[in-house]
Amino acid sequence: MAYATYEFYRDSYGGDSISLAEFSRFARRASEYIDMVTFGRAVQYPDDNDALKRACCAVAEAYKINEEGGGIVAESVGKITRNYAASVTNTPTQEERLGTAVSIHLLATGLLYLGV
Repeated sequence: MAYATYEFYRDSYGGDSISLAEFSRFARRASEYIDMVTFGRAVQYPDDNDALKRACCAVAEAYKINEEGGGIVAESVGKITRNYAASVTNTPTQEERLGTAVSIHLLATGLLYLGV
């Protein structure tokens, strides 16, 4: 079960980087990731403030970026080209990207708390 629908993603979250055809796959993976990092507690969370839905959308977008190769590292616009040294990067890892996406929306809910 996905925590968010495409309608929520498009209309409430304001997302536009995932198409309708792709959304269910990414949302399902995002929801599985949310279940993992919340130790299954998200299933019973009331989500009155749409935190789970927003987290699902953010993690789904992070999964899409990861699948596409992790974001832009070189860019050419007209005659201007930028190249960066391979060993120096501020690009987050795939896991960092997922963790940031879920944390932004679920940190204040207590769902990510590791204690008892």
